[in-house]
Amino acid sequence: MHKNTLDYFLEIIKIPRESGNEECISKYLCEFAEKHDLVYYKDKYNNVIIKKMTNENEPIILQAHQDMVCEKKDNYQIDFSTSGIDAYQEDGYIKARNTTLGADNGIGMAQILNILANTNYNIEAVFTTSEETTMVGAENIDISKLKGRKMINLDGFEKDTIIIESASFFDIILETNYEFTKSSSKHCYEIELTGLEGGHSGFDIDKNKGNASTLLSRLLLKFGNIRLNSFVGGTKFNVIPSSAKAVFSSCKDLSKLDKIVASFIKKEQSNYPNLKISIKTCDNKNLRFIDRTNDFLNSIANFRHGVFSKHDDFVTTSANLGVVNLDENIFKIGVRSSRKEEEKDILDYIQNFALGNGYQFVIQGSQPGFETDKSSTLISKLIKAYKKTNANELKIVPVHITVEAGFFKNKIEDLEVAIISPDIIGAHTINEKVNIESINLCDKWLLEFLKELNAKTKD
Repeated sequence: MHKNTLDYFLEIIKIPRESGNEECISKYLCEFAEKHDLVYYKDKYNNVIIKKMTNENEPIILQAHQDMVCEKKDNYQIDFSTSGIDAYQEDGYIKARNTTLGADNGIGMAQILNILANTNYNIEAVFTTSEETTMVGAENIDISKLKGRKMINLDGFEKDTIIIESASFFDIILETNYEFTKSSSKHCYEIELTGLEGGHSGFDIDKNKGNASTLLSRLLLKFGNIRLNSFVGGTKFNVIPSSAKAVFSSCKDLSKLDKIVASFIKKEQSNYPNLKISIKTCDNKNLRFIDRTNDFLNSIANFRHGVFSKHDDFVTTSANLGVVNLDENIFKIGVRSSRKEEEKDILDYIQNFALGNGYQFVIQGSQPGFETDKSSTLISKLIKAYKKTNANELKIVPVHITVEAGFFKNKIEDLEVAIISPDIIGAHTINEKVNIESINLCDKWLLEFLKELNAKTKD
């Protein structure tokens, strides 16, 4: 019995594949190629290229990334370096218990494996690594092995959609310099803010998800004269923080702080209905605190997290305050832009923000965007194939996400790129799920496209 996309996906999610830990999934891909007698290449970055050539025609490049964002429910115990994902089917969706699902981009990988296993088209399958962090795989992959000049990237989120433009992305680190000393305060507290939705810093940046670090800093400022021992919010450059916690000293007793917390929750719950804040006393023995607590909190509260610019209701430039970690004296900010002039403006803003707060500004890495003409052969064939397989309205759009296609576009002259996918909801969060019927429809669309492309080549 032939496996289909869903079968491959259910195999893939059993394999640990957090960004930077792709050894096992790359081995799985190589073993797939060997089993199907296909030529493959694996490099030192764990990128894998699998080639299926049945004639002399130009191949189509199908591309997806191996890694996934690993987020989990608070207090849920899992070691992502050794464990796969616990998934189940419900109401027509594949979901995960207590963690991200990894449909981003496990479904894309599974779709490509389905094509390689069950068709005879000329395919150059490219599986890259660390897309969710540094994109080091796409940045360093050897494209000399690729002959195709048309590429479908399967790393989208919305069904019935062709993506023809994406944003650039900058990984920005601000190194802070707060010094810790002992405190004589008799009260010490631990506070945690949870219940925000979090989300993808591209797709969800304009959806009022809230930023846990920003909210917690604003609350702590209401406590008056406190000193921080610890403040940790968020996990990644490209994930909107859903929780944050801190340890601090204060002259106020717990009952007074509880009243401030209750008032804050009442004010904010209209925007964030699941907002929860817990506060409790803790032992301050041997703890050290920063003197410039208000400076630190004000810098977080005043940072312009969110949308910077929009054009025709499309977000063109944004900043995500992804990580605040006082323990490590660091901020991590993800910046996206699809407009060069706006890109310069937002980088200038963050650099000036850093300078004004005495922080060091470092661009740790960057990834390019891409753009493909709507009238290109690739897009025309995708439109024609879609109309044959689906009666819904097809959208052709730019998106405010960053994908590896920009690296390939820069490396391969005249490369045409498009992104398609099934319906993936809640990517980068523990609510991530993928619609099963949309997987089937996307597979039909992709197969019809390959037929169209092959028919063109034969003429």
